[in-house]
Amino acid sequence: MVVTVLSGRELAGQNLKELRRSAWEYAARQGILGQDFLNLDTGQTITVRKSSLEHGFSNFGVANVKLVPGLPGLLRHAIRVAVEPHRPAAASVLAVETYLAALRLGDQFFRVKFRVKVFPPNFRLYDHQTVLLWREKQSEPDGVKSPEARAPRDPASRPASGSEIHLADLVADVNSDPAFTRCQIEPPGPGWTQDLDVLDTWFSSWLWPFATMGWTGDPARDAQNATLRTFYPTTDLVTGPDIIFFWVARMIMAGYEFMGQMPFRHVYFTGIIRDKLGRKMSKSLGNSPDPLELIAKYGADALRFGTLRSAPLGQDVLFDEQNVELGRNFCNKLWNACRFRQLQGGAVEAEIQPALLSSDDRWILLRLDQAIREVTQAFAEYKFSEAAAVLHRFFWSEYCDWYVEASKAALAGADAARRANTLAVMDFVLNHTLRLFHPFLPFITEELWHGLGYHHDLPETQGGRTIMFAPWPKPLSEDEKTWLGLDEAVDRFAAAKYDLVSRGRNLRREFNLPAGKKLRYVLRPAAEFSAAEVEVLRLLLNAEALDVDPAYQPPRGTPSAANALGELFLPLAGQVDFAAERARLTRELEKARAELSRVRDKLANPDFTRKVPPPVLAEHQRRLAEWQERERQLEQALANLPAE
Repeated sequence: MVVTVLSGRELAGQNLKELRRSAWEYAARQGILGQDFLNLDTGQTITVRKSSLEHGFSNFGVANVKLVPGLPGLLRHAIRVAVEPHRPAAASVLAVETYLAALRLGDQFFRVKFRVKVFPPNFRLYDHQTVLLWREKQSEPDGVKSPEARAPRDPASRPASGSEIHLADLVADVNSDPAFTRCQIEPPGPGWTQDLDVLDTWFSSWLWPFATMGWTGDPARDAQNATLRTFYPTTDLVTGPDIIFFWVARMIMAGYEFMGQMPFRHVYFTGIIRDKLGRKMSKSLGNSPDPLELIAKYGADALRFGTLRSAPLGQDVLFDEQNVELGRNFCNKLWNACRFRQLQGGAVEAEIQPALLSSDDRWILLRLDQAIREVTQAFAEYKFSEAAAVLHRFFWSEYCDWYVEASKAALAGADAARRANTLAVMDFVLNHTLRLFHPFLPFITEELWHGLGYHHDLPETQGGRTIMFAPWPKPLSEDEKTWLGLDEAVDRFAAAKYDLVSRGRNLRREFNLPAGKKLRYVLRPAAEFSAAEVEVLRLLLNAEALDVDPAYQPPRGTPSAANALGELFLPLAGQVDFAAERARLTRELEKARAELSRVRDKLANPDFTRKVPPPVLAEHQRRLAEWQERERQLEQALANLPAE
């Protein structure tokens, strides 16, 4: 494979600006400017214009170079339009673009096709059609034949449009042309001079996918290399979008040339981490935090998880140290939840008994199954920030906030079998959750995996030595769901129960009652509740007592909350100074009405709504809705107070 590059001074020792000017002058001498060319792939005609050649290199602008250059400065101009659609403007051909690995012989432009799936798909990896541009043979004014006229005149002898061409098939043509600049260590023959200004710092990186595994270039010896056979080709490459040209595309070319197949099937491009102003981080700007300092302050897992959560697929990341702090807080949450499990005793050997499962047990198993499905799908689509968000929601909002609190009823109860079954459910959930979290939090999950004893009795290759080797969690099968009694009814009941608890907690907040103060609630049920379910509700409400009375008739003004499961009352006798509470609520209501009036007056002013920017108008409309809701809540709270 022959890979050619342009040096910084180009072939004639000119600088970049001079080369652009000479490219236009050459195009003018050749009669290319204003000339129509036919794109045989699309059937559209295209026209070369002067402005394109003045501001960027083009397919026509470099007279004596036959392979697209690797000069970084040239790459920035490679995607600039060198041609524009011929009139009418509706023509679909926008440009003929120059890319690396596009070989020019005569008037033909051959592009190597890369069949690699890219994530995110908005990044392009040079997968283009072969474009053939035809024109008549012309000569330079001084009589020197133009290299662009070297292609066969007979169309039948030219490769078909869109056909695949191996670069090695064209080496003979390359070697015969002294105008070529070649990139290799030894000169190809007499008359070749090494350009001292060319240094391709990425050259050895081309060979990385196979050279790191003992590749020799000898097919017989390489066939005996077990490591090479096992790991080449691999599946995924993770890299940044700023080195597609310098590294990714070149590795693919080298893989085809030396190994006969591409080195990877998928390429995942990470976002670029920028500062809060959107600038790329660099030492010269001094806007890059020291990762070692962040790790020392927050931990490596916190840095990884906090950054991944804020890095959607295909988007750059505006770095904020607060995200790393949130990552640390989550690591603390994970550690404390596992510590709570450790305090209940060692891992339970017995399997889960479906007959002993509570509605909370069944609900958390359903939520775990859904989390496994969503995270697995997100990983398959390379949506790592979505996977992190799913895990964060499941573990923090569902497992910790609801299930752990609900499980305390069984853990503190006298039923030893139910307690053991609850611990078995906890172990099942935590075992799977740690494996889901391991790609994001490798260090803390490894520690907890061993601390909770989940590695015991496992083969070394299945997680006995490290969680890294543990199999990826699988969703529950339909048979397993049936055996455990998991269905939509369980999910609906648990959701309604937690909703009723949230409403009951809001009643406490409406009257400024401290969260730690023990209160008495009364439930007028619309469904049947077992004694165990009532105890769970009491714990979640942090109530001193929860009375269940289907015939309960509350005193006038008793605050209440209701949903499909029943109506929850909060008797306030002896809990609230009603006169002081009425005065407080009245003051709050007057303040809310004053704010509401100000917002209404602004929105009723035509000059204001016509002149302010849309975001400002939307913000005032949002504030209007908020103050209206606040007014409604305060009026309801006042109505709930008993008459004096």
